[in-house]
Amino acid sequence: MARRWLVEETPEGAVAREAEVIDRPSKVGALSSPLAWRILMELAKNPEYPNALADRLKVHEQKVYYHVRRLEAAGFLKVVREEAKRGASARVLAPTADAFAILLRPRAAALPFPALPRAGVVSRFLEEFSHGGRFDGAIVVGSPYPHGPFLTTARDSPYAVQLGFFLGGLFAAPKGLATRLDTEVKAAGPGRENMILVGGPVANIVTMDLNPHLAVAFDWKEAWRVVSSRTRRSYAEEDVGLVAKVRSPWNPERTIVVLSGLHYRGTLSSIVGLTEFSDTVLEGYEPGRDFYRVVLGQDRDGDGRVDAVSVLE
Repeated sequence: MARRWLVEETPEGAVAREAEVIDRPSKVGALSSPLAWRILMELAKNPEYPNALADRLKVHEQKVYYHVRRLEAAGFLKVVREEAKRGASARVLAPTADAFAILLRPRAAALPFPALPRAGVVSRFLEEFSHGGRFDGAIVVGSPYPHGPFLTTARDSPYAVQLGFFLGGLFAAPKGLATRLDTEVKAAGPGRENMILVGGPVANIVTMDLNPHLAVAFDWKEAWRVVSSRTRRSYAEEDVGLVAKVRSPWNPERTIVVLSGLHYRGTLSSIVGLTEFSDTVLEGYEPGRDFYRVVLGQDRDGDGRVDAVSVLE
Protein backbone atom coordinates (compact mmCIF):
# COMPACT_ATOMS: atom_id res chain seq x y z
CA MET A 1 0.00 0.00 0.00
CA ALA A 2 1.19 3.53 -0.78
CA ARG A 3 1.63 6.06 2.03
CA ARG A 4 0.12 9.53 2.29
CA TRP A 5 -0.48 12.12 4.98
CA LEU A 6 -3.85 12.56 6.67
CA VAL A 7 -4.04 16.15 7.93
CA GLU A 8 -6.55 17.61 10.37
CA GLU A 9 -6.78 21.07 11.90
CA THR A 10 -6.92 21.32 15.68
CA PRO A 11 -6.92 24.32 18.07
CA GLU A 12 -3.18 23.71 18.53
CA GLY A 13 -2.51 23.73 14.78
CA ALA A 14 -2.41 21.21 11.95
CA VAL A 15 -1.78 17.59 12.97
CA ALA A 16 -0.67 14.98 10.46
CA ARG A 17 -0.78 11.19 10.60
CA GLU A 18 0.99 8.90 8.19
CA ALA A 19 -1.70 6.89 6.40
CA GLU A 20 -1.59 3.86 4.14
CA VAL A 21 -3.84 3.98 1.10
CA ILE A 22 -6.16 1.00 0.62
CA ASP A 23 -5.75 0.28 -3.08
CA ARG A 24 -7.84 -2.88 -3.57
CA PRO A 25 -11.45 -3.70 -2.59
CA SER A 26 -10.40 -7.13 -1.33
CA LYS A 27 -8.46 -5.50 1.50
CA VAL A 28 -11.54 -3.73 2.82
CA GLY A 29 -13.14 -7.12 3.47
CA ALA A 30 -10.69 -7.81 6.27
CA LEU A 31 -12.18 -4.83 8.16
CA SER A 32 -15.82 -5.67 7.53
CA SER A 33 -16.25 -7.53 10.83
CA PRO A 34 -16.87 -5.45 13.98
CA LEU A 35 -14.44 -7.72 15.82
CA ALA A 36 -11.71 -7.10 13.22
CA TRP A 37 -12.29 -3.38 13.68
CA ARG A 38 -11.97 -3.73 17.48
CA ILE A 39 -8.77 -5.75 17.10
CA LEU A 40 -7.18 -3.09 14.90
CA MET A 41 -8.20 -0.28 17.28
CA GLU A 42 -6.94 -2.14 20.36
CA LEU A 43 -3.59 -2.94 18.77
CA ALA A 44 -3.24 0.74 17.83
CA LYS A 45 -3.52 1.61 21.54
CA ASN A 46 -1.12 -1.09 22.70
CA PRO A 47 0.69 -3.73 20.56
CA GLU A 48 -0.03 -7.23 21.82
CA TYR A 49 0.16 -10.92 20.94
CA PRO A 50 -3.16 -12.61 19.97
CA ASN A 51 -3.70 -14.68 23.14
CA ALA A 52 -3.34 -11.66 25.41
CA LEU A 53 -5.51 -9.63 23.06
CA ALA A 54 -8.24 -12.27 23.27
CA ASP A 55 -8.16 -11.97 27.07
CA ARG A 56 -8.32 -8.19 26.80
CA LEU A 57 -11.34 -8.32 24.50
CA LYS A 58 -12.94 -11.27 26.35
CA VAL A 59 -13.25 -13.14 23.04
CA HIS A 60 -12.30 -16.73 22.17
CA GLU A 61 -8.71 -16.80 20.96
CA GLN A 62 -9.59 -18.71 17.76
CA LYS A 63 -11.78 -15.81 16.65
CA VAL A 64 -8.95 -13.38 17.31
CA TYR A 65 -6.46 -15.55 15.39
CA TYR A 66 -8.86 -15.76 12.43
CA HIS A 67 -9.19 -12.00 12.10
CA VAL A 68 -5.51 -11.36 12.84
CA ARG A 69 -4.54 -13.62 9.93
CA ARG A 70 -6.92 -11.77 7.61
CA LEU A 71 -5.68 -8.36 8.77
CA GLU A 72 -2.06 -9.42 8.30
CA ALA A 73 -2.75 -10.77 4.80
CA ALA A 74 -4.46 -7.51 3.85
CA GLY A 75 -1.50 -5.46 5.09
CA PHE A 76 -3.12 -3.88 8.15
CA LEU A 77 -0.95 -5.58 10.80
CA LYS A 78 2.77 -6.24 11.24
CA VAL A 79 4.98 -8.02 13.77
CA VAL A 80 6.86 -5.47 15.87
CA ARG A 81 8.74 -7.95 18.07
CA GLU A 82 8.71 -11.52 19.34
CA GLU A 83 8.55 -12.56 22.98
CA ALA A 84 9.12 -15.92 24.69
CA LYS A 85 5.86 -17.18 26.19
CA ARG A 86 5.53 -20.62 27.81
CA GLY A 87 8.48 -22.03 25.91
CA ALA A 88 7.30 -20.70 22.55
CA SER A 89 7.75 -17.50 20.58
CA ALA A 90 4.77 -15.11 20.66
CA ARG A 91 4.44 -12.49 17.91
CA VAL A 92 3.53 -9.01 19.15
CA LEU A 93 1.38 -7.22 16.56
CA ALA A 94 0.64 -3.58 15.74
CA PRO A 95 -1.00 -1.69 12.85
CA THR A 96 1.23 -0.94 9.86
CA ALA A 97 0.26 2.76 9.93
CA ASP A 98 -1.34 5.40 12.14
CA ALA A 99 -4.31 5.61 9.74
CA PHE A 100 -5.74 4.04 6.59
CA ALA A 101 -7.43 5.86 3.72
CA ILE A 102 -9.31 5.37 0.46
CA LEU A 103 -8.50 7.90 -2.28
CA LEU A 104 -11.49 8.84 -4.43
CA ARG A 105 -9.71 11.43 -6.57
CA PRO A 106 -6.22 11.13 -8.06
CA ARG A 107 -5.34 14.73 -7.19
CA ALA A 108 -5.97 16.56 -3.94
CA ALA A 109 -6.67 20.24 -3.33
CA ALA A 110 -3.83 22.43 -2.08
CA LEU A 111 -3.85 23.21 1.63
CA PRO A 112 -3.72 26.82 2.87
CA PHE A 113 -0.64 26.46 5.07
CA PRO A 114 2.86 26.56 3.62
CA ALA A 115 4.38 23.20 4.49
CA LEU A 116 3.32 19.64 5.16
CA PRO A 117 5.24 17.13 7.24
CA ARG A 118 7.56 14.83 5.36
CA ALA A 119 6.66 11.17 5.40
CA GLY A 120 9.18 8.42 5.86
CA VAL A 121 11.98 7.53 8.19
CA VAL A 122 12.90 11.11 9.14
CA SER A 123 9.55 11.62 10.88
CA ARG A 124 10.22 8.51 12.97
CA PHE A 125 13.83 9.55 13.60
CA LEU A 126 12.63 12.82 15.15
CA GLU A 127 9.40 11.59 16.73
CA GLU A 128 10.54 12.41 20.29
CA PHE A 129 10.72 16.07 19.27
CA SER A 130 6.99 16.26 18.53
CA HIS A 131 4.39 17.14 21.15
CA GLY A 132 0.92 17.71 19.77
CA GLY A 133 2.45 18.46 16.38
CA ARG A 134 4.72 21.18 17.79
CA PHE A 135 8.51 21.05 18.03
CA ASP A 136 9.42 19.98 21.55
CA GLY A 137 13.09 20.50 22.26
CA ALA A 138 16.00 22.81 21.67
CA ILE A 139 18.37 23.40 18.76
CA VAL A 140 21.68 24.00 20.55
CA VAL A 141 24.31 26.00 18.65
CA GLY A 142 27.76 27.18 19.60
CA SER A 143 28.12 30.65 21.02
CA PRO A 144 29.46 33.33 18.64
CA TYR A 145 31.69 34.61 21.46
CA PRO A 146 34.99 33.00 22.54
CA HIS A 147 34.09 30.23 24.98
CA GLY A 148 35.04 26.79 26.18
CA PRO A 149 38.53 25.37 26.81
CA PHE A 150 39.62 26.33 23.28
CA LEU A 151 38.05 29.83 23.43
CA THR A 152 36.30 29.08 20.14
CA THR A 153 33.79 31.20 18.26
CA ALA A 154 31.34 28.90 16.44
CA ARG A 155 31.38 29.10 12.62
CA ASP A 156 28.77 26.42 11.98
CA SER A 157 25.86 27.99 13.89
CA PRO A 158 24.44 29.73 10.77
CA TYR A 159 23.77 26.32 9.23
CA ALA A 160 21.11 25.82 11.90
CA VAL A 161 18.96 28.11 9.73
CA GLN A 162 18.87 25.41 7.05
CA LEU A 163 17.92 22.91 9.72
CA GLY A 164 15.18 25.25 10.96
CA PHE A 165 13.59 25.44 7.50
CA PHE A 166 13.58 21.67 7.37
CA LEU A 167 12.06 21.25 10.84
CA GLY A 168 9.36 23.74 9.87
CA GLY A 169 8.11 21.15 7.41
CA LEU A 170 7.85 18.54 10.17
CA PHE A 171 6.49 20.46 13.15
CA ALA A 172 4.50 23.53 14.07
CA ALA A 173 6.63 26.18 15.73
CA PRO A 174 7.04 25.99 19.51
CA LYS A 175 5.54 28.71 21.67
CA GLY A 176 8.93 29.89 22.87
CA LEU A 177 12.40 30.12 21.37
CA ALA A 178 13.65 26.82 19.97
CA THR A 179 17.31 27.85 19.78
CA ARG A 180 19.75 27.82 22.70
CA LEU A 181 23.40 28.76 22.91
CA ASP A 182 25.63 26.00 24.22
CA THR A 183 26.76 28.28 27.05
CA GLU A 184 23.13 28.75 28.14
CA VAL A 185 22.49 25.01 28.16
CA LYS A 186 25.72 24.34 30.02
CA ALA A 187 24.75 26.83 32.73
CA ALA A 188 21.17 25.55 33.10
CA GLY A 189 22.01 21.84 32.85
CA PRO A 190 21.72 19.74 29.67
CA GLY A 191 19.16 17.18 30.89
CA ARG A 192 16.07 19.35 30.84
CA GLU A 193 14.86 18.86 27.26
CA ASN A 194 15.39 16.99 24.04
CA MET A 195 18.24 18.56 22.10
CA ILE A 196 19.56 18.78 18.56
CA LEU A 197 23.24 19.67 18.90
CA VAL A 198 24.67 21.63 15.96
CA GLY A 199 28.46 21.72 15.82
CA GLY A 200 31.44 19.64 16.88
CA PRO A 201 32.95 19.53 20.37
CA VAL A 202 35.27 22.47 19.80
CA ALA A 203 32.53 24.84 18.62
CA ASN A 204 29.76 23.44 20.84
CA ILE A 205 30.69 22.70 24.45
CA VAL A 206 27.54 20.60 25.02
CA THR A 207 28.73 18.31 22.22
CA MET A 208 32.10 18.25 24.00
CA ASP A 209 30.46 17.09 27.24
CA LEU A 210 28.48 14.43 25.33
CA ASN A 211 31.50 13.23 23.34
CA PRO A 212 32.82 10.69 25.92
CA HIS A 213 29.43 8.96 25.86
CA LEU A 214 29.35 8.46 22.07
CA ALA A 215 30.28 5.21 20.31
CA VAL A 216 31.41 7.32 17.35
CA ALA A 217 33.32 10.18 18.92
CA PHE A 218 35.69 13.02 18.21
CA ASP A 219 39.36 12.64 19.11
CA TRP A 220 41.85 15.48 19.20
CA LYS A 221 44.56 13.95 21.41
CA GLU A 222 46.76 12.61 18.60
CA ALA A 223 45.15 14.04 15.48
CA TRP A 224 41.83 15.74 14.85
CA ARG A 225 39.59 12.88 13.70
CA VAL A 226 36.35 10.95 14.17
CA VAL A 227 36.90 7.52 15.73
CA SER A 228 34.35 4.70 15.68
CA SER A 229 34.47 2.10 18.45
CA ARG A 230 31.93 0.10 16.44
CA THR A 231 34.09 -0.47 13.35
CA ARG A 232 37.51 0.64 14.69
CA ARG A 233 37.77 3.04 11.75
CA SER A 234 38.83 6.67 11.92
CA TYR A 235 38.11 9.60 9.62
CA ALA A 236 40.06 12.83 9.25
CA GLU A 237 38.63 14.50 6.14
CA GLU A 238 37.51 18.11 6.55
CA ASP A 239 34.00 17.38 5.23
CA VAL A 240 33.31 14.42 7.56
CA GLY A 241 30.12 14.80 9.56
CA LEU A 242 28.30 12.77 12.21
CA VAL A 243 24.55 12.19 12.37
CA ALA A 244 23.69 10.45 15.63
CA LYS A 245 20.73 9.88 17.93
CA VAL A 246 21.28 8.76 21.53
CA ARG A 247 19.61 8.79 24.90
CA SER A 248 20.80 11.69 27.03
CA PRO A 249 23.42 10.56 29.57
CA TRP A 250 22.10 13.29 31.87
CA ASN A 251 18.46 12.24 31.66
CA PRO A 252 17.45 8.89 30.07
CA GLU A 253 13.97 10.28 29.41
CA ARG A 254 15.45 12.77 26.93
CA THR A 255 16.82 12.31 23.42
CA ILE A 256 19.82 13.97 21.79
CA VAL A 257 20.42 14.24 18.05
CA VAL A 258 23.96 15.17 17.05
CA LEU A 259 24.72 17.03 13.81
CA SER A 260 28.40 17.83 13.97
CA GLY A 261 31.66 17.64 12.09
CA LEU A 262 35.41 17.80 12.40
CA HIS A 263 35.18 21.32 10.97
CA TYR A 264 32.29 23.61 10.14
CA ARG A 265 32.05 22.00 6.70
CA GLY A 266 31.56 18.64 8.39
CA THR A 267 28.65 20.07 10.38
CA LEU A 268 27.17 21.33 7.12
CA SER A 269 27.62 17.83 5.66
CA SER A 270 25.64 16.30 8.52
CA ILE A 271 22.83 18.85 8.12
CA VAL A 272 22.68 18.35 4.35
CA GLY A 273 22.64 14.60 4.93
CA LEU A 274 19.67 14.76 7.30
CA THR A 275 17.65 17.40 5.43
CA GLU A 276 18.31 16.46 1.79
CA PHE A 277 19.24 12.76 1.84
CA SER A 278 17.42 11.43 4.89
CA ASP A 279 16.22 8.21 3.26
CA THR A 280 19.83 7.22 2.52
CA VAL A 281 21.45 8.57 5.67
CA LEU A 282 18.82 7.12 8.02
CA GLU A 283 18.54 3.73 6.30
CA GLY A 284 18.44 1.00 8.92
CA TYR A 285 17.27 3.30 11.71
CA GLU A 286 15.40 1.42 14.45
CA PRO A 287 13.38 3.31 17.09
CA GLY A 288 14.62 2.83 20.63
CA ARG A 289 18.23 2.10 19.67
CA ASP A 290 21.22 4.45 19.49
CA PHE A 291 21.97 5.41 15.91
CA TYR A 292 25.21 6.59 14.29
CA ARG A 293 25.96 7.54 10.71
CA VAL A 294 29.26 9.01 9.44
CA VAL A 295 28.88 11.00 6.23
CA LEU A 296 31.27 12.73 3.85
CA GLY A 297 30.16 15.96 2.20
CA GLN A 298 30.51 16.34 -1.56
CA ASP A 299 30.44 19.28 -3.95
CA ARG A 300 28.68 17.84 -6.99
CA ASP A 301 28.07 21.08 -8.89
CA GLY A 302 31.52 22.56 -8.27
CA ASP A 303 30.42 25.78 -6.60
CA GLY A 304 32.48 25.21 -3.46
CA ARG A 305 29.51 24.25 -1.28
CA VAL A 306 28.49 20.88 0.08
CA ASP A 307 25.41 19.74 -1.85
CA ALA A 308 25.50 15.94 -1.46
CA VAL A 309 26.84 13.30 0.91
CA SER A 310 28.12 9.75 0.83
CA VAL A 311 27.76 7.39 3.79
CA LEU A 312 31.07 6.18 5.21
CA GLU A 313 29.60 4.23 8.11
